[in-house]
Amino acid sequence: MVLTTTTDATLDDFGLVLLADDKRLQNADHIVPVVNRSRAGGAGVTGALGRLNTVLTTADLAQLNEQVDSWRRLPQDVAKNFLREKGLLPAP
Repeated sequence: MVLTTTTDATLDDFGLVLLADDKRLQNADHIVPVVNRSRAGGAGVTGALGRLNTVLTTADLAQLNEQVDSWRRLPQDVAKNFLREKGLLPAP
């Protein structure tokens, strides 16, 4: 038994199975963007993070983690591709 998260990209690699937490012993993970107000750059950043929050799911995050952790892709490339796929960045 190991403690992991639902977004761990290596679960399938080791044949691990997530158990249901029927006793609610483990707190749920929630994705929350945190930005320093002085460096955020204004309302545009707030709007962009708001749009991201409406499309980013736990399954998406696990798949993005897999691309970085298992496939060894660069995080910035994975992020750009995801944002383009979701229509949050214009195509190159």
